[in-house]
Amino acid sequence: MTPDPLGVPVAVWALGVSLVSFLVALAALGWQVAKHFLDGGRVKVYLNTAIWEPEFKLTTNRSGRFKLQNDSSARSVTYGRALELAQLVVENPGRIPVTIYNPGLSISGHGKKDHSLVPRMFSTDEMFGPDEAATDMVVRLEPYARVTFLLDSWSVLSSLLKDTRHDRLFLRGHVGVAGRTKRPQKSSRRLRWRIERGMYTAIESSPAFTPFAVLWREMYVRLPEDADDEPDHHPAAGTPITRGMARYILDEAMSRFEERPERSDLQAVVDEIAQQHGYKFPMLGFNLLEGVRGPQQNGGEPDDVDGGTVSPRAQGSASGEARRRRVHGSAGH
Repeated sequence: MTPDPLGVPVAVWALGVSLVSFLVALAALGWQVAKHFLDGGRVKVYLNTAIWEPEFKLTTNRSGRFKLQNDSSARSVTYGRALELAQLVVENPGRIPVTIYNPGLSISGHGKKDHSLVPRMFSTDEMFGPDEAATDMVVRLEPYARVTFLLDSWSVLSSLLKDTRHDRLFLRGHVGVAGRTKRPQKSSRRLRWRIERGMYTAIESSPAFTPFAVLWREMYVRLPEDADDEPDHHPAAGTPITRGMARYILDEAMSRFEERPERSDLQAVVDEIAQQHGYKFPMLGFNLLEGVRGPQQNGGEPDDVDGGTVSPRAQGSASGEARRRRVHGSAGH
C-alpha cells in the first residue's frame, strides 16, 4: 500500500494538480486572447483643437479639450492670418499594420440619429514633423505609427446646429478600421466637445474677429492649394488664383476703400485684381458672400455683428493694419 504523502490522500493530490493545471491552461488561453486583441488591428483616436498658420506654424492643445488660449496664436486667427481647425490624430499601438479610412467627426446629442461626416481637410508639408497633416481618405499605418488630419470643423457646424432639435451637439474624432469591426473607432467620450448654438470659436473669452479675418477665411478655404488642384480648369481661363494669393488680393482690394464699400463694389474690385494676376474669368467675389453676411456660425451670431460684419475690438500697432481694420469694419452688404 502506497503511503499518503504528508498524510494527504493521493486522490486529493491528484485533484489539486488537476485544478492547478486547469487554472494554468485557462490563464494561458486568456493571455492568448488578450494578446490577439492587443497585437491585432486597433487604433487610438484623439481630437485636439488647433490653430494653423499656413506654411508657418501649427499650434495644438493636446489635452483634447475644446479650448484654445487667447494668446498670439489666437490673434493670428482673429486678424486673418491663421485658421482654427480640429486636429484628428490616429495612432497604431499594435504590432501589425492597420488600414484606416474616412477620418472625420462623429456627431451626437443633436436630437437625431448619430452619424459621422468628413469635412474639408488641409495638408501640410514635412516641416511640421509628426504633426504633418494628410488628406488621404485611406491610410496604411505601420506598427507604432501615427497620422494626423486637419479638419475644417467650423464650416460644417453652422448647418448642423441650424437643423438640430437642441441648442447643442457633441463632437468626437472618428475613423474606420478595415477588417476589424463595422463600428468606427472614436476619440474619448469623456473629452467629447460640447458645441452650443451661438459658439463660433474655441478661443478663451470668445474674442471678436476682424472682418478681414472673416473674409479671408471664406476666400482661403474655397480656393485650390495649387493650380493643378483644379481638374476642370480650362486652359483659356488663365492662371487660377490659389490660397497663397488670397491674403494679398483681399488686402489690396480693401486698401482701395476709405469708407464702407457696398458688397458689389468689393466683389468687383476683388475680381479685377484677380484678372490682373492672370485669371481671366475670376469668381473670387462670390466667395466673399458668406463672409460679408457675417459670421453667422452655428445657428447664431457673436455679439459684435454690425451690418453683416464683425466689428473689431483690438487696436493694432502698425498704421497699415489699423487702416485695414477700419475699412474692414465698415464693409457692408
